[in-house]
Amino acid sequence: MKRVFYIFLILNFALAYKIKTPSDVYSYAMLLKKKVEYLRKQAGITTPFPKVPPQHNKFPRHVIQKALEILSKINLYRESKGYGEIFIPPYPAREITPSDVYEMVKRLDAEVTPFIKNRTFLENLKLIHYSNKTPNDVYQLLWSISLAFDNLLGIHGYTPTDVYALSQKLIETVKFIRQTQNMYNLPKKPSKIPNLHPNHALYASYDFLNKLRTSEKHLWIDPTEVPKKPHRVITPTDVYDSLQYNIAELQRIKYRLGVERYFKLKPVKGSKTPSDVVQNIKYATILMPTFDFDKPLIQYPISSLQKTPNNVFAVTQVILKKLNILKSLKGIEQKPKNPPYIAGLKPIHAYQKAIEATEKAIRLKVQMGFYPSEVPTEPLREITPNEVYEMVIRLDGIVTILLHKAGYKKAEEYIYYTNKEIPTGKKPSDVYHNLWLISNTLDVLLASEYTPNETFAISNRIKLKILSLLHKLKIKPQKIKSILNTKIEVDTSKTPNDVFNLTIKLYQQIKNIQKRMNMTETNIIIPKEKIITPNTVYNALRIINASINEILIYKDVDDTSIIYPMDMPKNKTPTDVYKNVKKLQMLLNLLYKDNDYEN
Repeated sequence: MKRVFYIFLILNFALAYKIKTPSDVYSYAMLLKKKVEYLRKQAGITTPFPKVPPQHNKFPRHVIQKALEILSKINLYRESKGYGEIFIPPYPAREITPSDVYEMVKRLDAEVTPFIKNRTFLENLKLIHYSNKTPNDVYQLLWSISLAFDNLLGIHGYTPTDVYALSQKLIETVKFIRQTQNMYNLPKKPSKIPNLHPNHALYASYDFLNKLRTSEKHLWIDPTEVPKKPHRVITPTDVYDSLQYNIAELQRIKYRLGVERYFKLKPVKGSKTPSDVVQNIKYATILMPTFDFDKPLIQYPISSLQKTPNNVFAVTQVILKKLNILKSLKGIEQKPKNPPYIAGLKPIHAYQKAIEATEKAIRLKVQMGFYPSEVPTEPLREITPNEVYEMVIRLDGIVTILLHKAGYKKAEEYIYYTNKEIPTGKKPSDVYHNLWLISNTLDVLLASEYTPNETFAISNRIKLKILSLLHKLKIKPQKIKSILNTKIEVDTSKTPNDVFNLTIKLYQQIKNIQKRMNMTETNIIIPKEKIITPNTVYNALRIINASINEILIYKDVDDTSIIYPMDMPKNKTPTDVYKNVKKLQMLLNLLYKDNDYEN
């Protein structure tokens, strides 16, 4: 019979967490630029870093589209080097904020980092904080980074064929919006005009945007501005950028109507010309509904687009089925451990478990011949089911890539399913349980579980977060340094069971701190399995990590001040982990001594 510990987790989802600004995004994008500059230098590229003219009327929804463009180029770079693909997420079905763009740019930065082997260069990079930046500035910087990748890919910007593929996606999206208004009859496609140039395609894109602006007016949303026609040579890259802007506006209309559906960027047979592109854009313009006031408007509650644990659970069910197919393809009969159920969990815990499963899926990718890619980290902000959903969608994308690698080509990403089965009555604990089962299934596929090395690493992450908290609360640096330098003498034969028991005490200590902060309480039951392994300890530390995150959010600790180690610790034992957890307790005890605070 399993024993359980009853523990109170302090949570408060009415927290005033630090919202990211365009200046924060710009600062991180500059870090990305430095890494791309290094890659260009490493590749022998001597041409100046591309420059982009100042931008106008750009909003976070346009900036995230540009960030996704860079991610697609990083993916192309990986494939050109034989590193294997990465999953590119869809445009989020919600209002886009600078915080969303910040997380995406952080991912871009982290995806580029594994390509750089010079650790000295990476360790010397510092995040410089810029101020008074706008989405226009961020867009301009990201566009220049996107163009800089072209040299790394051995191309000179987008081709008319690339632009044609995007115009096909534009048509599919407009058709869908048209169908939401029950307009299924399609007008005839206009004839193709020969011998056209990119400037004609750009002007056609502006004509489309002008009609889209009318649609936005009729939907009572702030209409976008139509750019003035530039007086310079126009390239296919300019047209591609303009179409991405248009698609971002279409996402906005879908959100306004309360609908969600995604379309793939499909490969194009043969080569295309600007004339083909103009034909497509003109057709999209004809297709675009204007939502005239004399016609009934068909729309659905925008709140229905907000993801719930039911939506997240549905994705995890699909992932489990895909992993079982992968097991069968590999001829594996071993069954994963059935995890215990933990009641009372919140989205932040499910998010932690999703990160764990994603990290294992990325390790499996490496085992299957892919180059390492970025392992996500949790943002220091309130986690809702929306964030959990997007992380789990990413996990599904990775698992789908693994199936394709194993020869199962008919596997499709969940976001493109049209027969989604959404359950009811699910809670974050149900999602967490499924993600735990996914994690255990990945253990079977990896033929390994967590070791004291990984357990030590997560305890180190918690330590860095506690140090940031102590700094925020003005604990004397010399007091912190004294504890960090303290040599802890313990029996060298500590077991995972000893470490687990200590983590329970640490958790109780964190509970007391949170209670003193006047945060809200909720009950959680953490199971203690019959046989305690590093996996058991790791899971307990994951929950502790989530509760520390809650404190950092509550106290508005700046997450950019936390610099995590790049390398995984080696040759660690349960005794090493025990000492580290003990030190976490000692650091937190500083909060209760009056003379440990600065004057």
